[in-house]
Formats: sequence, C-alpha cells, structure tokens
Amino acid sequence: MPKKAVKKEDFGKNIKLYYGAVGFIVLGYVFLALGGANSISSLTIWPIVLVIGYLIAMPVALLTGIGKKDDDSGSESGETPSAAPLRKDNS
Repeated sequence: MPKKAVKKEDFGKNIKLYYGAVGFIVLGYVFLALGGANSISSLTIWPIVLVIGYLIAMPVALLTGIGKKDDDSGSESGETPSAAPLRKDNS
C-alpha cells in the first residue's frame, strides 16, 4: 500500500493573528499598569481590552483556517465519489 503524501499546512496567517492577539493582551496589561489605582482606565477600559483579547482575539487566531474543505479529502479508500450516476446512451 503506497504511503499518502503528507500535505504541509500553511500557518502564516494563524501566526500573524496569534502575535497580534498576544500584542493586544500585552498592550492591555501595560496600559492597565500605567493608570492610577482608581482611574477609569484601570478599572474599566483596559480590563475590557484584556477580556476582548482573551475571549475574542486568541480564539480567532487559533481557530482561523479550521474547517476548510480540502480538494482531495473525499474518501479514505481511494474511491472517487460521483455526482450523478452514469447514463447509458441507447442511440
């Protein structure tokens, strides 16, 4: 039985989004530390930025590209699925 060719995945977009999400989170922590203890930015704005970073940006970065359909992922046994049954031409 011949070995299947391993398809190399391209994670370039995922890596860029991941680094962007990490940068977004680090930015949130930096500005959270710069504000005073009772300032509106330290108590409201930057914690919201951190929540967005952890709950939206990170999952988007990690899940981008999952569920894409491959052209050759039809069946494992090597059979090619047909769209319509073959017709016999009686003429």
